[in-house]
Formats: sequence, C-alpha cells, structure tokens
Amino acid sequence: MKKLTWIAAVLMTGSALTFMACDKDDAIESGITYAELPQAGKTMIESYFGVNAVASVTRKNPVDTDGSLYEVRLNSGVDIDLDGQGNWTDIDGNNQKLPDALIPSPILNYVTKQYPAPLFIEGIDKEPYGYQIDLSNDLDLKFSSDGSFIGLDD
Repeated sequence: MKKLTWIAAVLMTGSALTFMACDKDDAIESGITYAELPQAGKTMIESYFGVNAVASVTRKNPVDTDGSLYEVRLNSGVDIDLDGQGNWTDIDGNNQKLPDALIPSPILNYVTKQYPAPLFIEGIDKEPYGYQIDLSNDLDLKFSSDGSFIGLDD
C-alpha cells in the first residue's frame, strides 16, 4: 500500500510539473530566415541598414503586446521589432545612433534643437499615443503621432 501511495504521489507531481512547463501563455520563439520576413520589413532594413546587415531573425509566438511578431538582430547590434506586415514597432540602437531618415521630421527637428550633439537618438518605439524616443543620455521623450512633443517618459 505504501508503494502504491508513493507511486501515485510521484505521478501526480510529474503531471503537475508537466502542465506547468507547457503553459500556453509561455512565449515560444523560433529562428527563421531573412527571406521569410514580410517584404515591407526587408525593404526598410535594406534601405536604412544595408543588404547584408542581418545577423538573425526570430518569430515570436504569441505576438507581443505592442504587435511585434518578428525580432531582427543586425550585425551592428541594432534590434528591430516588426509586426506581421513587416512594419517596425520598436528599433533599439543599443547605444548607437539611428539613421536620421528613420525618425519622423518633426521629432528629429525637435530633438536636434533641444538636445544637440553629442546627444543622439538611439531608440524609437511606436506607442498608442505616438512615439517614444530614447536618447543617448538615457532620457526618454514622448511625442504624439503627428510629432508634437508631449513630455518626458518616466
């Protein structure tokens, strides 16, 4: 009887651990090829970062809360998140200056005037209110979708 109780306890513990490990809310990421990215994403990457810039591409499952489905890591260390259509949702320069052409003009003009060199934009995120800009001094700025300055991000 003791042996049967012990076996039942082991089986129940194993089953519980198995169900916890297979939680459907856990993110699953898989490596894919650059060719599998939507065309809009490939066009943006090649236009601003070059044809041979990509080090790795990961497909996320489930989609992130910001709509990101793909994560692209460039050889330079820049990380780009793309949605299912290939539109960027987040670009992190990882302490590197992002190309000016990626930044909406009103935002670039504001940042250049208010935070001159040697400061630079090292990240941009699309947010429900518009954009979050990450500066090289760790300051985060919020802008509306039309590029109007909203304020500092806490």
